[in-house]
Amino acid sequence: MEQFFAQVEVWRQNNTLLHVVFTKRKVGRETFSGRIIQLSQDQSQLLFYNVDSKSVFSLEVNEIDDINAFY
Repeated sequence: MEQFFAQVEVWRQNNTLLHVVFTKRKVGRETFSGRIIQLSQDQSQLLFYNVDSKSVFSLEVNEIDDINAFY
């Protein structure tokens, strides 16, 4: 898990565009393209900027199914 958080921090520092697949309760599976703004102090939540809808939202780490950088 530490390797995941180290990679997240690299993506945040480099302002890397990411493709994120996640599952929200009562909503289902969704995808978006965005950037990481902040990783919470207790490392349980990530704050994202969604470039598609130009909005900011938070995801619990356990809600993320897949996250990859666009190259």
